[in-house]
Amino acid sequence: MAADIPGAVALNQEAGWNQIAADWQFMLEQGEGTGIVDADRLIATSMLLPQGDQFAWIAMILVTGARQRQGLASDLMRRCIARAEALDLIAGLDATEAGRQVYLPLGFQDIYPLTRWQADGPKVPKGEGVRPMWATDLDAVAARDTEISGAPRSALLTHLYERCPERAFVLVGGGGFVLARNGRMATQIGPLSAETEVGALALLQAALSGHDGPVFLDAADHHGELGRWLEDVGFTRQRGYMRMLLGRNTPIDDPGRVFLIAGPELG
Repeated sequence: MAADIPGAVALNQEAGWNQIAADWQFMLEQGEGTGIVDADRLIATSMLLPQGDQFAWIAMILVTGARQRQGLASDLMRRCIARAEALDLIAGLDATEAGRQVYLPLGFQDIYPLTRWQADGPKVPKGEGVRPMWATDLDAVAARDTEISGAPRSALLTHLYERCPERAFVLVGGGGFVLARNGRMATQIGPLSAETEVGALALLQAALSGHDGPVFLDAADHHGELGRWLEDVGFTRQRGYMRMLLGRNTPIDDPGRVFLIAGPELG
């Protein structure tokens, strides 16, 4: 419910996460949220975000510090898994290193690793062969994204474009795009897809150029040149994630063209 959003933001703030009210509003509009309330206070949450007819994304499993290690997170996870199964969808998530140890015994399998990178006002040159994304590009971008992500995500892409249009770019002639969104602590860059690392770097340079504040991005580790470039321009590793699917060890998306994800809560 919309009335729960301030409490949900307070929970992710307590956890040190980057979401703002607009993130929760979008997820509640697109998915199914569960909250646990104690003494009129939201103390735990989870989200299940169906992605077309193939899979559903599990995210935002949060428990306030005083109520952790009491089984609430496990109960919420089981609820999400049961709901995904009822919808005949494969459950997926991006797990932290600690979370992965919890999810493996539940039947989740590794797909590919990711790294959260952060920087404060990185100074990068403008990318070449890139132009600003226009609203009229969204249909073509959404069609391309469906091919790469394995799910129709037009609503997500439109939402991100409206959140941060000044950080949205496409490669001239097609072949790649990048989007971004504002956050509580930093601007989150992603998703970013391209056919080549050269194109991906040009898009990322465009999205970062002229940005003065903190930046987060979640990059696929299998694009090694991207990681080396991020280190060269001043990014540091914050944490690792593992993309996981329940009962499946092959990706639904196309890893070769996925350079940055939208974020662990959005896939």
